Amino acid sequence: MLEHFYDIPDVTLRPGRRLRVACGILVVLMLWGGYRVISLDREFQNHVGEALLWSALFLVAAQQFVIAWFDKPFVVSSSQQDKLDRLVVTVNVPVWNEDPAILDRVLYSLFSQTRLPDYVQVVDDGSTAADYSDVRSYWQQRHPSAVRFSWIRFTANRGKRLAQAATFRRFPGDIFVTLDSDTTLDRKAIAEGLKPFAIRRVMSVAGVEVAINAHANLLTRISSLRQLSWQYTQCSALSVAGSVLVNRGTFALYRAEVLRDNLDSYVSETFLGNPVSFSDDSLLTLFALKRGRAVQQATCFQLPMYPDNVGHALRQWIRWMRGSTIRNFWRLRYLPLGSYGWWMSVFSWWQFWVSCGAYVFVFGVRPIEGHFSIIPIVVILLCSYLVAMRNLLISRSDHPAESQLNTYLLAPLCLLWSMLVLRPIRIYGMLTCGKAGWVTRAKVEIAIDSGVESDSAVLRSETWHASATETR
Repeated sequence: MLEHFYDIPDVTLRPGRRLRVACGILVVLMLWGGYRVISLDREFQNHVGEALLWSALFLVAAQQFVIAWFDKPFVVSSSQQDKLDRLVVTVNVPVWNEDPAILDRVLYSLFSQTRLPDYVQVVDDGSTAADYSDVRSYWQQRHPSAVRFSWIRFTANRGKRLAQAATFRRFPGDIFVTLDSDTTLDRKAIAEGLKPFAIRRVMSVAGVEVAINAHANLLTRISSLRQLSWQYTQCSALSVAGSVLVNRGTFALYRAEVLRDNLDSYVSETFLGNPVSFSDDSLLTLFALKRGRAVQQATCFQLPMYPDNVGHALRQWIRWMRGSTIRNFWRLRYLPLGSYGWWMSVFSWWQFWVSCGAYVFVFGVRPIEGHFSIIPIVVILLCSYLVAMRNLLISRSDHPAESQLNTYLLAPLCLLWSMLVLRPIRIYGMLTCGKAGWVTRAKVEIAIDSGVESDSAVLRSETWHASATETR
């Protein structure tokens, strides 16, 4: 039984918290920096180069934290807002074996935006494990009159890229939006996501993922912790430079010409002679970077569903790591040598392999040699809390402060998960990047009740429909 109306949490970025979190980060940086100075002096006296390597790792990571704090949400003047209001926004929602209730919630959130899109098209990519007739019938009749809504179905699965191209080839628009079928939008997501386009050089905008089922279980908690940390550190630093490397495909916005001019290359990408069906979001971001700036809007929130079982999460991670490997080759080939994005692509590989070696050295070689020390472990633990600290910037109406703090305290466990599970699988993904299969979604893999209270309607049908048609 579908609700058609859902209680979607409010997500905010609180400036007051930014100062407190920044102070905490500075304290940890000072403590860690002081330790590195002392150890560097000691190790140089003993003619051991490991301290230099650790310090280099620290500096590469620290510069991202420092730069990230200069990432501010884009704001616009009244005249700029008038221009943004005149932009035609077209949204594509590709669907393949999604839980119908999740898709229903996605459409509810899309039609409840403070800034409605002009065109919305759902493309059912030959789903075989779900029936969307109820969802389709309801929203075809009840979508806001200000939005032109359509729904098409492929007779067989063609892949996400062709499902997107079906919309972007046929529909007008100044801004094209990619929206996954499991991603609920914050009410102001489109309005906030459009603001950076007031700057003509901005070609694409990434929204910030905040898992709607973040507290479903331990796996979704640490996944949410890791993902938010990455977005508000590395991605924020890249955004300051206008060089965001991945506009999360769950929800992203592009100038229409970026997609129109590259659609043929987009749907026909190959690697080692094999068609590439994944890493669609990072390829679109690369097209945007070739034209101008790709940024992240820190107040543009999206609420996707995260995998709530290990098997699904690991298969998704394999796909991501295969895609990131392919995309890094393309970035090194096509991005300008002097760009921040090019150098961070190089440093990401260097940092990954060197940090793997550092962990093996600290937890393997040193103990075998009889030189085990607790100090590196303490530093690594402090680092885990340092990385996770920026999660405290986010406030959710459905998560009390103590629950958020409990998730933050899981930072060392998140680090262990990354070290012992995700890193080895990343290496496997890198070595098998020539395999182009999608890996997930041959069946419905996650349901709407995965840790999310979705059984309370927030508005009556007649009231919602009347207000939604007047939103713009």
